[in-house]
Order: sequence, then structure tokens, then C-alpha cells
Amino acid sequence: MSATPSSAERPPSGSVAARALPLVVTLALIFGVAWLPLVTSTPNFEVGRTTVLIGFVLLAASVAGRLASVFGLPRLTGFIVVGIAAGPSVLGLLPATVVDDLHLIDEFALALIALLAGGELKVQSLRPKAKTIGAITVGVTVVVWIGMAAAVIALRPLIPFLAELPFQATIGVALLLGVWAANSSPDLTVAVIEETGSKGPFSEVILGVTIVKDVVVIVFFTLTLALVTPLIEEGASFDAVHVAVDLLKEVGGALAVGAVLGWIFSLYLGEEDGKPKPPLATFLFAYLLVVVAERLHIELLLTGVAAGFVIENLSPAGDRMIRGIESVSVVIFAFFFAIAGASLDLGAIPRFWIAAAILFSVRLALTWFGTARAARWAGADEGVRIYGWQGLISQGGVTLGLVLLIQRDFPTLGPGVVALAMSIIIGNILGGPILLKRALARAETPE
Repeated sequence: MSATPSSAERPPSGSVAARALPLVVTLALIFGVAWLPLVTSTPNFEVGRTTVLIGFVLLAASVAGRLASVFGLPRLTGFIVVGIAAGPSVLGLLPATVVDDLHLIDEFALALIALLAGGELKVQSLRPKAKTIGAITVGVTVVVWIGMAAAVIALRPLIPFLAELPFQATIGVALLLGVWAANSSPDLTVAVIEETGSKGPFSEVILGVTIVKDVVVIVFFTLTLALVTPLIEEGASFDAVHVAVDLLKEVGGALAVGAVLGWIFSLYLGEEDGKPKPPLATFLFAYLLVVVAERLHIELLLTGVAAGFVIENLSPAGDRMIRGIESVSVVIFAFFFAIAGASLDLGAIPRFWIAAAILFSVRLALTWFGTARAARWAGADEGVRIYGWQGLISQGGVTLGLVLLIQRDFPTLGPGVVALAMSIIIGNILGGPILLKRALARAETPE
């Protein structure tokens, strides 16, 4: 373990200002070129508007990613920030209608990221780390769940929509937000690991915990959502059969479907020394995952992770598939995270910024405590014990999806819960990748 920052964390030598200025000017020009048609638009422009804005997203995100690297930040921080700036909450270059129109491409990118995440989970290298991964998963989930629920209850007077609820309903909402806060983001984690080129025990543990915890949180969130319904809504009851069906479909179904499709695709890929299959085959397979997940109403991220895991561990050609995705990963990440940034609603911050800042800080402290204690109990190495918590802060698409389920099931409370959660997640989605890159630089040497 290195005690000082490695080259992955330090910005390249030379004047930061001298290298940043051309990129800032270029970024300003790209935004200007995208803005001009909005004020002089014609019916002909409206027809091809989405196509033009796709090009804008890719160009602007690429430049913003390079600019972030100049300052020693993860490139995806630049992707996210440029999406926020161009999104409906700030400049409006990407209106909500356009963001919705780009949903299919966004899902396709997520499928590729999920395949990449699953492909990084190699049984042979993960088996010795199973105890550490399991212990940290349980430790962080339980500590964050209980601690955040208690914090939400304690901050009730600062959260208007909770202050108006009966106390038992507040407990129900707090339990939901507690388990929601325990979630981390596999997509952000994969992006940072790929960018830094980190290949070692620390990145394997962090990615393993992030993915396993994602499954665990989805299961517990579904159970909690059903259990607290009688607390939040008068006259409601707990339906065990309905909950079991939901879990079987959303989690079990996603893992099973992904594994079967992955096995079939692994047969198609063949042997490592066989004739290489064109990269287009992988892209078509990712699109198939999107269509199947949409039609069966199962979680796309889990489906893709399961497929990638099976392909990597069953097919000798699995590594070739992963390398194919990695070769275009910058474009995938740029588009996906820029759209993720554009989807964030900044309007909630003025209403909940005090409570959100406190809850963000509490989540950081709880994640640190849970990771450190669990890693020490499991006998993890020093890097995981000291820096592991920094890799579990990021939150992304699945986290947003979970909070939208609260809005679906409790329409009256939903807008307030979503606004509070959005205020918290902005800090996690921006700060998490920075902490992870810092941890990777200190805990292991990138290739």
C-alpha cells in the first residue's frame, strides 16, 4: 500500500492554468454553439434537435472530462457537471423532453456498464475475498440503515413534510430513507476503476461490495416498502405474497434472466483462440438486455451484471468481450453520466439544504464506521480498513430509481421524499467518485 498519492491521483506536471484555459474556452464555445440554435430555432431545426444535442453532449462531456483530469478529478465528474449545467435545472440546453427522448440510449449505455461490472467479478480472484466482501456488505448496510433512519427522525423539525406527519408515519419514511441511503453505485464505481486502470485486491473488494450491496439493498428496500405501508397509510396492510412475487421478479428474475442470456452469449463467443466475434455482437447483446429487461419489468443493472459475470467466468473469450467494451468506455461513460447529471433536479436544494447537508455528513460518517469495523473483523488488509469507505459513497441510477418507488407508492409524500433524496444524492454523485479515485491512488498502484 502506498502512503503517498500515486500518479493516478496527481495532475500531470506543468501549469494547471495553462492547460485548463484552452479547455475552458473550448467548452464555452461548444455551449455557445449549442445555445445559438435555441434562440434562432426553425421548424427544420426542431426535427433534428435531438440528434444535434447528442453530438453536443458527447463533445461537451469529452472536453469537461479532460478539464476535470487537469485538476486531478475523475473524468466522470466533468461528465456529470456538464450534464447538470446543460440540464433543465440550469441552462436548459437539454430540456426534460430531450432527456426523456435519450432514455433508450441511456439504458443501452447502462447495459454495457453492467456487463463491464459483471465481467470484472472473477470467481478465482474473488473467492479469497468473500469473507471481506460479505462482512463489509452486511456491516455498512446495517450501520447506515439504522443510523440514517435515526438521523431522519432527529431532523424531523427541519423537514417540513415530515413535521406534518404522525410520528409513526415519520418512522416509516425514516426506515425507507435509511435503507435507501445504504445503496452505492456500481456504475460510478466501474467508471472510476476503468479510468484509473486499477487492478488489484482493493478495487476487487470495493466493486464486489458495491454490486453485492446493490442486490441486498434492493431486497431490503422492497421488504421495508411493504412493511412500513401500514405505518404511513391508514387501513393499509402487509401483503406477504405480493412482496414475495415482487422480489422473485425484480431480483431473482433479473439474476436468472441475465445468467441464462449470458450463458447463451458465452457459447456464441466460443474459445479464446477461436475466430474473434465483431464488437457489434456485444452491442447487439447489450441492446437485447435492454429490451428483455423492459418487457419483463426487471432491473436492468442486475440483469447486465449477472450476464457479464457468467460470460466472464464461463467463456474463455469473456475477457475479449470486456476489452471490446473498454475500448469504447470513454464514450459510453461520457454520454451516460452527462445524461445522469441532466436528470438531477437542483430545485430541491434551497428547500432542504440544511437537512441534506447534515444527512450527507451522517452518511459519510456511518459508512466510514461500518466499513472500518467490518473490515477489521474480517481481517481485511490495511488499504481496505483505512480507505474502503471512500469507495462506497457514490450513488447513482439505482438509488434514484428506489426513491421514485416511494413516490409511486405514496403519491402524497412522494414529492417531498424525492426532493430531500435529490438534495442528498447530488453530494454523493459528485463527491463519491472523487473519494474513490483518491482511495484507489492510495490503496493500490494502477497498472
